Amino acid sequence: MKKVSNEKIIRVLQIGMHDQIGGVETYLMNYYRNIDKNHIQFDFISSHPKLCFENEIVNMHGKVYHLPSEKRNPFKYFFQMKQIMLNYDIVHINMLSAANILPIVAAKKAGVKNIIVHSHNSNTPSGLLRKILNFINKSYLKNNATDYWACSKLAGEWLFGKKDNMVIIPNAVDTNVFKHDVLIRNEIRKKLNINNNFVIGHIGRFSYQKNHEFLIDMFKMFEQQNPNSILLLIGEGELKDNIIKKVKEYGLNKKVIFAGVTDKVFEYLNAMDVFVLPSRFEGLPVVGVEAQSVGINCVFSSSISKELKINDNVTFVPLDCSLWVESINKLKNKKIKVNNILNNYDISKEVKKLEERYKEMQGYVS
Repeated sequence: MKKVSNEKIIRVLQIGMHDQIGGVETYLMNYYRNIDKNHIQFDFISSHPKLCFENEIVNMHGKVYHLPSEKRNPFKYFFQMKQIMLNYDIVHINMLSAANILPIVAAKKAGVKNIIVHSHNSNTPSGLLRKILNFINKSYLKNNATDYWACSKLAGEWLFGKKDNMVIIPNAVDTNVFKHDVLIRNEIRKKLNINNNFVIGHIGRFSYQKNHEFLIDMFKMFEQQNPNSILLLIGEGELKDNIIKKVKEYGLNKKVIFAGVTDKVFEYLNAMDVFVLPSRFEGLPVVGVEAQSVGINCVFSSSISKELKINDNVTFVPLDCSLWVESINKLKNKKIKVNNILNNYDISKEVKKLEERYKEMQGYVS
């Protein structure tokens, strides 16, 4: 066995980071910020002009390789990616579906020893072509990766089937950052002019998966019973304009706040009274872990894996507006539980386990 030293840093090539903040991006950065960079370094491949968190990545001495768009120029994208992979023993491919398996094919052609496929979802994002490609490509994925990782058992079985060698990598968070803070709560609520309101909050991309349509329908019903309530929405996405239009049609302009994207998620979570996830499907959303770490009462869609429940602040409810209104009404006077999450969602512990997995792939010992 070889021993890791400062002269021999393991460089892991990460694929799956996009230009906007989402669950995969948050997962990657949570681990990257906390990993021992004297031993392990992350590099990234991107087909976007500017990668999410790119400045921070470069400041932490990570490399960012910019490739042509895989949609507009797939052959050039594939060739350049394969050339880059020749320099890596570990390629870690983060996937929301099997629609794009070019990174796996390129890694095989480049002779990469360790090809990690990491599932972050439990259903195919919208689009008929994507669904067809996901169905066709799954068998190639299962037969050509060397390692099968997932954020939850549900996400793993959806992409890989039941594999004995599947590894669950928790979407861990920094509990020193995601914690209850009264000063931050008061500051953000003052900034948003919601000092005395009951605030229902959601963080997520405006997409089919996240199901904002249901959320607006539910909030309309809730607000009729609770005129002092506010709906706080964090995120961007292709369906945002549709949701803004729906809010205007319901006359809720002054009751729904579109706060855009933020890298200070913990501040906005502190401003909320209840955090909601009405998703149609999920792998295991990082933001659900973050909300529980802060201590907020949470209402999640029953379509989400029960693996997300890591403290007693969580209620799973079927996607029925009246049931959601009833559940949130019950939480109005329920106190939060501060920083009470399972240990395997604490980044300080989980990052050590991830380091050991990478080291084992290289035959290193600590």
